[in-house]
Amino acid sequence: TLLAGRRARVEELSDLFAETLDRLELPWSSSARIDTDTFLPVVNDSKFEELQASGGGLSTTVNVAYHVALLTYALDHSDVLLPSFLIIDSPRKNIGNGPQDAALAERIYSRLLTLQDAYEGRLQMILADNDVPPGISANFNRIVFDYENPMVPGVDHPGPDGIERVEDL
Repeated sequence: TLLAGRRARVEELSDLFAETLDRLELPWSSSARIDTDTFLPVVNDSKFEELQASGGGLSTTVNVAYHVALLTYALDHSDVLLPSFLIIDSPRKNIGNGPQDAALAERIYSRLLTLQDAYEGRLQMILADNDVPPGISANFNRIVFDYENPMVPGVDHPGPDGIERVEDL
């Protein structure tokens, strides 16, 4: 039936999410799935809203894994109407700077690179990050913004009279 087919899709997405989170080797993650009612992540029996409220690296990592799983699922199923485009703002947000944190950041970026390589030419990712792990940035097209280059290439700058410097606020 149609309902059984849809449940099978959610189960497949759930398995993909669990696998994605598992590959990040998180010591605090013992179970992960997609809730069949909300279609949102559940980790260690904590619902998405609870995970978001906890903030920190947990929230960031679960969000990245969830969206990577959704993108992967859409790329593997051409009949699923999700974009093959992913924007992640600060994938290292609140993860920290200790050795274990640096290793987690490396695994997150490694997973994104694996996705990029596996689906070359079929997806686009934009990552905004001020602290890319060493050795990773060579694998991405990088745009650095500063005062002399404050805009995405190809987007006209409004000129000195059209901007307000942060120091002036």
